[in-house]
Amino acid sequence: MMLTALNDFARERGLTDDLLYEVKPVDFFIRISAAGKFVTLESTAGEDGRGKPLSIPRLPQRAANIAAGFFADNPKYVLAYEKGTPKTKAGGVEKRVARLEAFLKPVREVAAETKDPEARAVEAFLSNEAERSKVLAARDAEEWTGSELLAFVVGEATVPVHQNPAIRACWERRSGEKRALGRTARCLVTGLEGVVAVTHPKLKNVPEAQPAGASLVSFNAPAFSSHGLEQGDNAPVSQEAALGYVLALNDMLRGTEQRRFRQGIQLGDGSVLVFWTRASASEESLLLSWMDPTEEDLQRFAESPLQGLEPGELDDRAFYAVTLAGNAGRVAVRDWFESRVGEVKQNIRRYFDDLRIGQAPAKPIPVYRLLKAVEAPSGRGLSPDVATRMLGAALRGQPFPRQLLTSALDRLRLPPSDDRFEREQLRLRVALIKATLLRLPRSGTTPLEVSVSLDKNNASQPYVLGRLFAVLERLQGAALKDLNATIRDRYFGAASRNPVTVFPRLLQLSVHHASKAAENGRWLERTKGEVMSLLPSQRPFPPVLDLEAQGLFAVGYYHQREAFFTKREAPAPGEPDASIS
Repeated sequence: MMLTALNDFARERGLTDDLLYEVKPVDFFIRISAAGKFVTLESTAGEDGRGKPLSIPRLPQRAANIAAGFFADNPKYVLAYEKGTPKTKAGGVEKRVARLEAFLKPVREVAAETKDPEARAVEAFLSNEAERSKVLAARDAEEWTGSELLAFVVGEATVPVHQNPAIRACWERRSGEKRALGRTARCLVTGLEGVVAVTHPKLKNVPEAQPAGASLVSFNAPAFSSHGLEQGDNAPVSQEAALGYVLALNDMLRGTEQRRFRQGIQLGDGSVLVFWTRASASEESLLLSWMDPTEEDLQRFAESPLQGLEPGELDDRAFYAVTLAGNAGRVAVRDWFESRVGEVKQNIRRYFDDLRIGQAPAKPIPVYRLLKAVEAPSGRGLSPDVATRMLGAALRGQPFPRQLLTSALDRLRLPPSDDRFEREQLRLRVALIKATLLRLPRSGTTPLEVSVSLDKNNASQPYVLGRLFAVLERLQGAALKDLNATIRDRYFGAASRNPVTVFPRLLQLSVHHASKAAENGRWLERTKGEVMSLLPSQRPFPPVLDLEAQGLFAVGYYHQREAFFTKREAPAPGEPDASIS
């Protein structure tokens, strides 16, 4: 189903309109004379330094094998170039010669068949080592990388040789003859008869995969074969369908100026979620902006953060998402699901509401910021599995993994990695805790209620204890005349897990702190009393809090702490000495 949906996407978006050609950035034109003599090396780079995108004959798949392009390729094939390989090394010389011969062979055959003057000029140039050397000498030796894409221009022509009508006709005929030699079978993706792809093209830009690309479908070991079948015969997929799903994924995985992936959300260092719809590219762009907004998106959403998530005409169209992770030369599928655009939009709204904490309205939060907030000071973030399940649950409207709650709580117990962003990081961690608590499956019929901001009427013991911890923290800060002074680094972990071991000691210290806090101490003491009145008279400090209760403790702590930040520190002269809690 996944490959079928991807192949349909490629066909509907015009990615498979011409399977014999592909658009690639051509870095240089090698201009030669009609006699095959080198004239000049012309760069096509624009202001961004990138080569000019041109349609060229589709390049073959390459790994360790030698496979040449048709009248356009890199310097290794066109010029027999090998960076850093000494000419005296026999193996290097043999490989360079083999690549050049592979590129020259079809050029020679086309020149003999068509008698085309441009094809003959390219043949003469490639056969002359002195002329090829002039091209390499036209640039500094250190500038050549071997990955530049080269094409030919003859004489005063402005159109490259590979776009010559006679040469295009040869390419199309040769490709048809090659296809006719393949085995035909019913394609498992399209259900139609077609020539079976022996190997499938590679995906590019998948995290943790090889830079040259990695395979999503492959049969490269005996364990992957059965009944004497080899490679693609084990699961027949037509060449068109194999190319189609790869073109679709590569289109969504390619980078842009604003994003690493045009239509994908990176989940940590090792995986990426890509999604598409049967709706429109603009609808997909909006969904991406909501789920993983850029800084520009956040500025645009400042006035109306959820604009566009209301019901629309395309809500009944299909929505698809797949999470991919690389492992050297292979690509693994971590998650796959399909839904409807309208359901996903509704789930995104709920996702924003669940994450909302404090006075700010529900709004998009970049996924990378959420993941960064629960990353350990060592730089170790969530495991790829937890990050995948978190975002999948957001799009499906399902419970978040409990490991997310554990990770957020663990990070709260550690000292801040950067004091400059501590308040924002704390907000994101507690937002994740709140969202996870709201979605946890419960045995009873009554869902857990977790408020967005401070709830003075909430008598839940863990929530009240969290509030009390925030009051005691502020009392210490007021006494030391330093509101950044905090008992959190030392006591938060024990207070949230085993309250009875910490709170009696902290309450004793608070009396001393209140005496030194002067006027602020009086209203903070009153606030402490009001909060403690909500605790049960018997066993106000339980010996152990379970994971869910620890989450409520964190929410109560954050609510009370933010209340202190958002209201003035003491009553104005003449006003009643009321608590600011």
